[in-house]
Parts: sequence; C-alpha cells; structure tokens
Amino acid sequence: MLTFYDAPISGNTYKVRLLLGQLAIPHEVVRLDIAGGAVRTKDFRKVNPFGRVPFIVEDGFALAESNAILLYLARGSKLLPADIRAQGLVQQWMFFEQNQVETALGLPRLWFEHYQPRAVAALKVLERHLAQRNWFVGDAYSVADIALFAYSQMAPEAGHDLGQFAAVSAWMDRVREQPGWFALE
Repeated sequence: MLTFYDAPISGNTYKVRLLLGQLAIPHEVVRLDIAGGAVRTKDFRKVNPFGRVPFIVEDGFALAESNAILLYLARGSKLLPADIRAQGLVQQWMFFEQNQVETALGLPRLWFEHYQPRAVAALKVLERHLAQRNWFVGDAYSVADIALFAYSQMAPEAGHDLGQFAAVSAWMDRVREQPGWFALE
C-alpha cells in the first residue's frame, strides 16, 4: 500500500493529492502540520530524511519531491505521454513550475514585494504558451498541467489579478473540469 505524507496548505502536496485522486490510486494519508513543525520531528526524519512533504512510501520504496512523485505515479497512465519527446516537454514544464511558478506565485503569499516582478514574468510565459494551445504538452491534459496548476491557482492569494491573463484563466478552467479534480483545501 502506498503511504502519502500530506500537508493541506502545501501546493506541492496538493499536486500529488490531485494526481492520486484522478488516477484513483489506493493510498493511505498521513496528514502533517508543517506550520507546526511536524516535518522537523525526529520521528518524521526517521521516515523521511528530507524532512519535507510531499513524501511517499510504497513497498519499502520512498520518494520525495513533488514532481518526481508525479512522474513516478503517472507512469503508464494517460497523464504521462508515451512519446519520449512529449515526456521531455512534460519535464521541461515541470522544471519551469518548480523554478519559476512555485517561487514566483507560491512563496509571494508571504513576501509579495520581493517576488511580484518574478511572478508577473512567470505568468507571462504561461500566457504566451497557452495562447497557442489548450494544454502544456501536446493535445492532452498531463502531469505537466497538474504541476503548473498547483501554484498558478494561488496567484490571486499572492495579489495577482488573473483577469489580465485570459489564456491562463481559460486553462485553469479546463483543469478544473478534469475528472477527479478537487479544490485546494
């Protein structure tokens, strides 16, 4: 059985939670209060030396980092293209999500002034890409969309008006229409 270490306030755990639900993967959930320090306890560090969430354990195999988990769980599903070039594009967007979107849109919920220009730049990249297509890679919803959606949806919490990003807003609506989609807690 897969065990998923979750923290409801984290966009990174939301990504994994969403994929687990959309692929109907059986799992147990261990909810942690990261703001209360649950990931820094000795007991949690014994299970997960990274001391971060999300984290999964399946039959003795442990894996950290949200996008690594997404790729692992999506293997063989319709959410990870079989074509190697399409997989490369999925990974490209997932790396962009971690390096630009999460830091520009997730963290500014706490430090708006510092991250505001970076967030606008990231949203502009997403807008230009989505102005030409419905999904980030190919013609289908994939784990790249899940990865990018998790923190992009938080842009308003970080003080950004998505009204000026029509393609991003339309894409978010398409993501929300996917079977098994649910809102961030």
